[in-house]
Amino acid sequence: MARLSIPQLPPYAADAIARHQEDAPVKVGAIAADLGVKVVISDLPLAVSGMLVLDNDDRKTWTIKVNRHEHRNRQRFTIAHEIAHFVLHRDVIGNELVDDTFYRSGLSERREYEANALAAEILMPWPLVRRLMQGGERNVDNIAEALQVSPAAMNIRLGVLT
Repeated sequence: MARLSIPQLPPYAADAIARHQEDAPVKVGAIAADLGVKVVISDLPLAVSGMLVLDNDDRKTWTIKVNRHEHRNRQRFTIAHEIAHFVLHRDVIGNELVDDTFYRSGLSERREYEANALAAEILMPWPLVRRLMQGGERNVDNIAEALQVSPAAMNIRLGVLT
């Protein structure tokens, strides 16, 4: 299965993402805004991490709803994950995509894998990770904290990157 990277995305998306990856933490809300997607922290069922919804009235405006009950790092991953679905899959989503904690969504496993992989690239871009490490930081927990991701996610990303 081919992995998509930021440079392989449509230019509008690659540019919007890259603009906000210079400093830690990556500003996922600003990326969403640059893509024309609203982000709303919402009261969602506990099993739902987030959802990507097309406005029923104008049929143009997309909104990412994020569960207010989840940890801030989890919310950031959910936003990045939904941005990935927006960029990669919005033509096949329909009006709404609900990502629950256990299965993620009704999309194919391949599309979920793509969204997770792109979310990791958005939140933990290799140039930024490398810069943190070259600055002397070697502790995974500290790098994760700087990027506002979980240590588990950072460990997985470092395993992919090295």
